[in-house]
Amino acid sequence: MLLNRSQKVIMNIFLILFVLMFFACGSNNGGNTSNNHSAEESSSTNQEVNYRVYGLNFSPYIEDQDPNLGVQISEEQIRKRMEIIAGYTRWIRTFGSTHGLEKCGFIAHDLGLKAALGAWLDSNKTTNEEEINNLIMNAKAGDADMLIVGSEVLLRQDLSEEELINYIKRVKEEVPDIPVAYADTYTTFLNHPNIINFIDIVLVNYYPYWEGIKVEDAVAVVNYWHKKILEIAGGKKVIVSETGWPSDGEQIGDAIPSLDNASYYFLNFVSWARANNVDYFYFEAFDEPWKAKYEGPQGAHWGIWDKDGNMKEGMNRVFDGEIMEDNWSNFPVPGGPGDPTIELTYIPPYGSFENLKGQVWHVNPYEYNIVVYIYVNGGWWIKPYANQPLTPINDDGSWECDITTGGVDQNATKIAVFLVPDGYDPPCLGNAPSLPSELYENAVAKLEHERMP
Repeated sequence: MLLNRSQKVIMNIFLILFVLMFFACGSNNGGNTSNNHSAEESSSTNQEVNYRVYGLNFSPYIEDQDPNLGVQISEEQIRKRMEIIAGYTRWIRTFGSTHGLEKCGFIAHDLGLKAALGAWLDSNKTTNEEEINNLIMNAKAGDADMLIVGSEVLLRQDLSEEELINYIKRVKEEVPDIPVAYADTYTTFLNHPNIINFIDIVLVNYYPYWEGIKVEDAVAVVNYWHKKILEIAGGKKVIVSETGWPSDGEQIGDAIPSLDNASYYFLNFVSWARANNVDYFYFEAFDEPWKAKYEGPQGAHWGIWDKDGNMKEGMNRVFDGEIMEDNWSNFPVPGGPGDPTIELTYIPPYGSFENLKGQVWHVNPYEYNIVVYIYVNGGWWIKPYANQPLTPINDDGSWECDITTGGVDQNATKIAVFLVPDGYDPPCLGNAPSLPSELYENAVAKLEHERMP
């Protein structure tokens, strides 16, 4: 078919318009040009996943950057690291508000994320002031959705409870419209329940790995710990602020760090959290090499992504929406059903400084403790110490107690062992002539042994 001159002109006009529209569309889809992002970075930010975790603990440090040495982190580095994870989470949680970290909240909001911003507190009052001031500044600028005044401060004994409370009060007075939280281990909250009265949100850390618990039982133990925290929270919101499993490092007790175990724990924990409507910040987004010199080799391997920003094998199962069936409600009881029983598996001979070892059967190890007393020089003494009267039970039911912590303990002629419910406060005897009746009334099992010189 031949076209006349006017038809050719019209066709050329349409061709030019088509080309212009094509380039215009390409320009509009090219990412955020105001921040000079690459196409690869934009695809990370807009990543579509079946399930986005509630929150991730976020630290932007790479290679040998060590926050303890005052390294300054650029806004560009923070943005690039955060863009990698932005499509996989709803919140980020930070630990500090200085040395560049004060930009985290603004960047998170720019990427469509909520920000739980932290002030790093320790024994240095000067740096504490800078951290608190920057936290308040970020909040007033609208860059924060939650404020975290300190992380594991009481655990490290960097501040007294009163000093910490004063910082919390100050932040709440300056920024009354944003919830204020404090983060620490579950045992710290159990030992300092008063701190809960001064915060809006309880941020609690659970680390079965550090307590030597095998990965198959770890979430069942977390489930038990979480119930104890809910009991003392007084109805306040409880969020898991840290939990995770290293993909490499040293074995601690029955806890083995490996990539398989790390991905298993991630999926198992998130499945528990989803089933129980528990909000959480998983630890952590990226591997941080600098931590190895402070926490051992495992310190560098807690990330869902490796140090180079590559997601580790198996971690995608969570983001794919996979869930595990309930393996946390019914904790495996050593020996199965039956009457609670104590067994002594090793009794040190008279004059020995070795530890007493034992085994319990037919009880949940995390719902009970062992109490040990020795009879020496005409009186009963609690072991190992008056300020440490309870001996914990391992997940397999085994336990071990140091019964020679002073005086002539090695010459004790009697040993008494009681299995007591968690929460029971045993009498701390010091040279008592006899054991009180309340021990026998509260114990679910007991055992006494005599040894001769």
